[in-house]
Amino acid sequence: MYTRVALLLFAWVDVAITFDSRNVVFTIISQPEPYHASVARRLKMDIETQVVELEKREARIHITHEDFAVGGAWTIIPLLSPLVEKYRNSAVRWVLFVEPHTAVRCAKLIEALAAADTQKDAMWVGYPLSDDEPTIIHHFAYFEELEDEGGFVYPNFASGFAMKMELIVSISNKVESGERQLEAEFSIDPAFELARLVYGDIHDRGPLLTADQSFCVVSGDNCATYPRQFDTCGSPVPEDSIYFAVKTWSGYHATRARVVKKTWGRHVTNLQFFSDRNDSSLPAVDVGIPNTVSGHCAKTMAILKEVVKRVENMTHIKWIFLADDDTILGVQRLCEILSCYRGGDDVTVLGERYGYGYGNKETASKGYDYITGGGGTVLSVGASKLASRCSCSTLGSPDDMTLGACATHVQRVSLTHSPLFHQARPQDYPREVVARDRPVSFHRHSSPDPLKVYATWFQHDDLALRPRGLKDEL
Repeated sequence: MYTRVALLLFAWVDVAITFDSRNVVFTIISQPEPYHASVARRLKMDIETQVVELEKREARIHITHEDFAVGGAWTIIPLLSPLVEKYRNSAVRWVLFVEPHTAVRCAKLIEALAAADTQKDAMWVGYPLSDDEPTIIHHFAYFEELEDEGGFVYPNFASGFAMKMELIVSISNKVESGERQLEAEFSIDPAFELARLVYGDIHDRGPLLTADQSFCVVSGDNCATYPRQFDTCGSPVPEDSIYFAVKTWSGYHATRARVVKKTWGRHVTNLQFFSDRNDSSLPAVDVGIPNTVSGHCAKTMAILKEVVKRVENMTHIKWIFLADDDTILGVQRLCEILSCYRGGDDVTVLGERYGYGYGNKETASKGYDYITGGGGTVLSVGASKLASRCSCSTLGSPDDMTLGACATHVQRVSLTHSPLFHQARPQDYPREVVARDRPVSFHRHSSPDPLKVYATWFQHDDLALRPRGLKDEL
């Protein structure tokens, strides 16, 4: 008995001693946009420096947009096969996935992964998130069979998470064979969708994420990783350098459009509503496109063409912000984050990124990103000119998806994701995620009242805008 215990203890100590950076691949989920690319490179340099100081050797580090030429790498699923191909017969036992804004303490990370490596059931580790109730961004999924196990959990991407190589091989094989694929064609929240893909279903269950306190949502002494705040890159851009174009309909002039004017619309100089009917009280202009129940592609393209024409002689305009009439926006925060991006004639498209087609082997090569419109779409003037050349297959085609497909496959424009824009309501996101950063936008009017949402999240900052930007509206 004592001999067996001693042997097990020796084996554990031996694994702990021999586990080092050679057993880990650091994968930074990056974007080609200059600001985001620079943040990713700084993180890579920081990890390299730490590993050299710890072990006097080079770390295995990938910046995804530079090292893996696969569409939809941000969803993780298209990265699995390339990672397997590269590291199947190597010393690599774990792959760490982090975002450019994730802070990594390599000594503590190696320690945490060495411990996880000895746990048979720990196939992937990170900070666990869960839903208080079924939500639209997770396709209203509900896992009744997991109630006794604490419910379905998924990793906080901003905190980083790590997967055992054997799990990556298993999931990659199942995706390649068609045995596993996403339940939906859309990629909305990649953390949730990856967890669902790994878990499978009650008939073919995979491992749930193992909670690890070394993966944190705020910095602490025990943390191997934690999210850094999204800092500004200088002075906020002038509010009057942005042209705000709001898509509406005559049936919402007295309701949704008035909420815009009572909230963030009071703080902007260049505000124009575009509708199916003229209304001088907003003001709204008729773009000549009949209203459709959904999609609104033709209306959005007409708006873009009109705005591009309007700003041609407004040389101070560097950005165009496309909003829905139920977009709830923090104007000051928008001005702050735009300090990190290139406006004017440069080509920049920014917002909350969704994807289409990446989770299915048959459609992955034709997949594309798009900026989901409800949280607002920010386009530089240069990008707006390119986007205005896109066309719709029907009046009611999805406008955001059409622009995304056109940008990807026709204009060859890269779309930039910011997690500060939100397609849904505050309560549709985990508290840890929304509270961590200073969000820029939310979407949809429901409970709580949109006036309350604006007052809670954005009003204080917007009141700091210069007085001449403030308008009194009924």
